[in-house]
Amino acid sequence: MFAQVSTRRFLHTSRTLFSAQPGLEVTLRNALKASMKAKDKPAAACLKSILADVTNATKSGANPNEPISDEGVMGVLKKGISQRIQASGSYSPTSPSPHPENYSSLLNEITLLKSFLPEAPSNEALQQSIDKIISGLTDELKASRGVAGQVINKLWEELGDSKNGVDKKVVGKMVQEGLKRLQI
Repeated sequence: MFAQVSTRRFLHTSRTLFSAQPGLEVTLRNALKASMKAKDKPAAACLKSILADVTNATKSGANPNEPISDEGVMGVLKKGISQRIQASGSYSPTSPSPHPENYSSLLNEITLLKSFLPEAPSNEALQQSIDKIISGLTDELKASRGVAGQVINKLWEELGDSKNGVDKKVVGKMVQEGLKRLQI
């Protein structure tokens, strides 16, 4: 319990301490060091796994000698979260063979990994922005083929840096639904 508290304290302060340093990967590596010093084995194992995935993504990229971008690291984090969410379903109390310890462990890992992602706007705020952008389109633009892409591009401009925490698939579905409501 103490180790989890110290890791959480580090994660809370890491955003301010390491904001001057470039890179989300550096923040992950520093969090790994802190969890190892705190003897928080579950957090250390989770971070080691994610950092291994980051290294793999770096080495399998277009130029393996260049460091991975923060967007690439965020993609690895999102994939790790997605995998853990899927695995937690197998261990949940409602599954055919529940394993409460594994389920709890996976939920803790998901929480840990999500703490490294930037805060994303809520789905309601996204929907409001999308609806506002769609309502501001000209009739000619609304009838064009690439209207969804134009709406998404305007949304990314509006969101700025907070777009990194947004799931692009969810945004795509929201835009398509908004455009379908427009045609009805």
